Amino acid sequence: MRSLYSLVAILLTLPSFAQAAKPVVAIDQIAAAAQNISCKGWDRASYDCNADLSEGFRVMLETAITKTGKMDVMERGRLEVVLQEQGLAGAGITDAGGGIGGLTGVDYLVYGTITRFGSVESGVTVSGNSGIGGRFRRAAGGLNTSKVSVSMGVDLKVTDVSTGRIVIADEVSGTVQAGSSFSVGGVSQSDASAGPFADVQRVVSSRIAEAIVTARTPVKIIAVQGNGTLVLNYGNVFFKAGDQLAAFTVGEVFVDPDTGEVLGAEETPIGTVQITSSDAKLSRASILDGDPVTFQAGTTLKRVVVADSGKGKGERKRSGAEW
Repeated sequence: MRSLYSLVAILLTLPSFAQAAKPVVAIDQIAAAAQNISCKGWDRASYDCNADLSEGFRVMLETAITKTGKMDVMERGRLEVVLQEQGLAGAGITDAGGGIGGLTGVDYLVYGTITRFGSVESGVTVSGNSGIGGRFRRAAGGLNTSKVSVSMGVDLKVTDVSTGRIVIADEVSGTVQAGSSFSVGGVSQSDASAGPFADVQRVVSSRIAEAIVTARTPVKIIAVQGNGTLVLNYGNVFFKAGDQLAAFTVGEVFVDPDTGEVLGAEETPIGTVQITSSDAKLSRASILDGDPVTFQAGTTLKRVVVADSGKGKGERKRSGAEW
């Protein structure tokens, strides 16, 4: 998350955009690396595993970004029409750099590859039968108990269509253990589906949506109430009560004298806040540590990653150009 910390600092040095104009993103094909995909135990295994996984995950990601309210998402059908009109190939079309400049009505194109997907089952078997479910049960005259962990990894790219420049290159992964409660990145088991295969997709799509949206529109304090409660510009799409965020100020900006590229900025932590409640569009938080005077409207925050129990988790490894 250190790179995201620097990313937010750089964003604070860029010109402000009109509040009425939300950036438009289009989600292109999310491919699947066949050699690392296993749908064994998934109820869709009898269908086209890779195709079902790719399209289903793309829809989840589209929904997760839309729910933030910070970006407009172009419908898949409209994107296909635009790509066909311009003779563009589909996933990977941006690799040449500049090849999609002027893509009509789109500011950023999101695409990527599911690099890993599958389950691992462990436990004690007293009968000859086992299966997805992760619970102690009786079957065929015997007993067996097992735990099923489903993992997923995605290589993500976001390209600025006006320049063809890749502005985000991210590796996002998640793991969900069947039969265990979890709450990660705005997704809890109560929100998710009945099975760990879909649950892990929701965890990863939430992580990707957070990476994309907060890079463009950082988490900020938008008001400080009379009782000291902080009001934030993101709601329960990403945060839940108990989540902790680090607050910081931005100092000197460092620029490459030869290229003019913003390389980073001096960042000074001022404290930590904890989410107390969240609704659809706003969250409220209290100050855990730091001088209350320094927490003002406009202060930027980032998620604090707490050690995970392993029952449900999501991770990111970010690289590439900043946007």
